[in-house]
Amino acid sequence: MQETLDKLKSSPGVLAVILTDLDGTIQYTASDMDVPPPVVRGMVLSFAGYMQQIVTQVDLGKLTDLDVETTTGRILMTRTGQSILSILTTKQTNLGMVRLAMSRAIKELTETA
Repeated sequence: MQETLDKLKSSPGVLAVILTDLDGTIQYTASDMDVPPPVVRGMVLSFAGYMQQIVTQVDLGKLTDLDVETTTGRILMTRTGQSILSILTTKQTNLGMVRLAMSRAIKELTETA
């Protein structure tokens, strides 16, 4: 798992990769950002919780993926079984390549779980 997530983090434009369990305990983190990973994790999970409330209120099931685009970057979050994988990228990042690397990581994570 470590090798797969390290490879994902080394993708061009990827600023941070954070893997947590469903309770928010960090299982893996790699970051080039000045903001400490636990702070980023808390903000992303808080936002995801808020979005789940909205999804529940409008009766659209459960939140599985969350993509946020900003003026300078992106936050990608996906649930992988009993884990949540969050990736922060620059705006210039090739999103297709990141999604491909992300799906490889998710596949490996689910196979090793």
